[in-house]
Amino acid sequence: MKYEKAYLESLLEFSKKDPALMAELAGGVCPGGDSVEISFMGQLCRVAHPDGKIELPAWPDLHHEEQILILQYLAGASGLPCRSSWLSFLDLPGGPHHFVPFQKEALIPLAKAFANQPHSFLPAAKSLGGVQIDLGHLGAVLPVFPRLPLAVLLWTGDDEFPASANILFDAVAQTYLSTASLYVLGIAAAKRMVGAAAAEWRLG
Repeated sequence: MKYEKAYLESLLEFSKKDPALMAELAGGVCPGGDSVEISFMGQLCRVAHPDGKIELPAWPDLHHEEQILILQYLAGASGLPCRSSWLSFLDLPGGPHHFVPFQKEALIPLAKAFANQPHSFLPAAKSLGGVQIDLGHLGAVLPVFPRLPLAVLLWTGDDEFPASANILFDAVAQTYLSTASLYVLGIAAAKRMVGAAAAEWRLG
């Protein structure tokens, strides 16, 4: 029920905006004037306007949370370029109040998934369009949206310290999504990373 309410609110905002302007501000294109195309975690995503129908051939069963995030990103895009300056979730407005559940839902699962399989971290990130960066023991920037990347970091741990993970947000993130939506975005990215690694393990 909560997803339905959030989806309808996001859809209403999306439907009221001009698709060409949304595409320009969000870093996408507007083919034919009746849809917006952007990349989402390295995959082509097409959103019809004004009905908000989302086509993402790579992931036909797109999660409800991700559908809402795509509509919110398009409707709220500021057009500001990435700054390549990173903020932790604790640095976001209201972030400290929700950091413990963010750890539980995103950071701890990431660390557990890759603690014993660190060699799978970069392939998983690259399957989502990620590019390696020199942060953490292993790090990658995921182009979750064209103008809203996340940096996913892994510390592999040793005999004294367990593996740990972090997700960082570009400094412009708040001009595209609220802290509540960035919370959901971080969890969604973590789940996609873990899912990509699990798929690789099955194939291997």
